Amino acid sequence: MNETYALESMNAGDGEHLLTLARSVGWNFSEAQPDLYLRTGPVFGHRDRGKWISCAGFYVYGQELVSIGHLIVDPAYQGKGLGKRLMLHYLSEAEKRDLAVTLVSTKSGFPLYTSLGFQTVGYAHRFQYDVPLESPQQEQTPGDGDMVPLNEAVLPEAIELDRAATGVRRERVLHSIDHHKIGGWAVRDSSGAIQGYGFARAKDDILVVGPLVSADEDMAIRLLKALIAGWRGQIQLDVPGIQASFQERLRGLDFREVSVSPQMLLGASSLPGRRGLLFVLADPAFG
Repeated sequence: MNETYALESMNAGDGEHLLTLARSVGWNFSEAQPDLYLRTGPVFGHRDRGKWISCAGFYVYGQELVSIGHLIVDPAYQGKGLGKRLMLHYLSEAEKRDLAVTLVSTKSGFPLYTSLGFQTVGYAHRFQYDVPLESPQQEQTPGDGDMVPLNEAVLPEAIELDRAATGVRRERVLHSIDHHKIGGWAVRDSSGAIQGYGFARAKDDILVVGPLVSADEDMAIRLLKALIAGWRGQIQLDVPGIQASFQERLRGLDFREVSVSPQMLLGASSLPGRRGLLFVLADPAFG
């Protein structure tokens, strides 16, 4: 019976177990991806005689919001209610802290989330682009004088801009992504204030862009071009549904939309922040 399965917290040394779980359900996790999640927030799951058979992340943003990510149940243990037990555990924790809960749903998880009261408040549109092998090599440093590398000195300002966009403080998310980044750029205005920023990190041979926050769409495109310059291979980004014009700009750059996932919310009627500033999500797990 599933009552015999222990609910425990994964630690920093459990990355291989998280990776094995993700790959057991066909998710394309890179070797480094579990570390991104484990260093950002608590990841709980069930174990059966020492073997991890489920997991999900619980990423708290201040006193307003929490994102639940990468809910996974080993295929051999599905149908036993483990996913629901994990969700109920996290929802109880959120209720104790008076936190609204968000998540980006998979198709298989959607019935569970709706049964628990989650409502769809938007969509995450995944776009991909395959850099042609014959394309000319681009310079990795943009020529715009107002664009600066996103380093430790600039990161605190990016965190503040991110707070304006999302309505919550996501220091741990941005510090974790900064740890894993292969590129990051920010844009300063004439007074020196940060008006936009973006990160890129490698997921094996895929370049993942996000988050990308910008004062306007043109700046977002400039940041995107700087982040992907010089990359050989596939590029991937998750764009909020409200950024319809930005999506059209991506299609004009030969990006193709490959999936659409519901962004869901429980405990509030809408996501906080100035969401028009958020052009690319950090990661579906982080909301």
